[in-house]
Amino acid sequence: MVRRHPIALLGPAATALFLLGAFGASWLAPAPAWRMVGGAAFLLGGVRALWRYIDWRFDLWAVTTQRVIDESGVLTVRTVDSPLETINNVVSEQTLFGRVFGFGKVVVQSAAEHGAVTIEGIARPEDLRDAILEMKERRRATGGPSPRVP
Repeated sequence: MVRRHPIALLGPAATALFLLGAFGASWLAPAPAWRMVGGAAFLLGGVRALWRYIDWRFDLWAVTTQRVIDESGVLTVRTVDSPLETINNVVSEQTLFGRVFGFGKVVVQSAAEHGAVTIEGIARPEDLRDAILEMKERRRATGGPSPRVP
């Protein structure tokens, strides 16, 4: 199982901390209205950061012996299932910034009806690419899908 790199939470957390500082500074203003504005801004920033964290926790990818599963969503769940037999190509990409902090993108191109699945901002993308290719090779070496029992 793989999920997005924790650096994806950095922006919302930094915004919430900045707005907390603005709320604290608003107590120095002579007008009480600034405290309400600062408090409301901090509250909205905190709710946004919490939502991004919850979304981060529920956004994951898994590689099994039969398929690659992409599951995302908090209130509405979206699942994309790519059987290993239909996967044609797996590409991992990392920018310089991504290489320094250990995150990047993986593109899984398949012959399934949904086409390519792009997984962005994940931790250690080369490990996911290698795991998919290893499972695909292992599956091919064992003779493909196991027969189904009715």
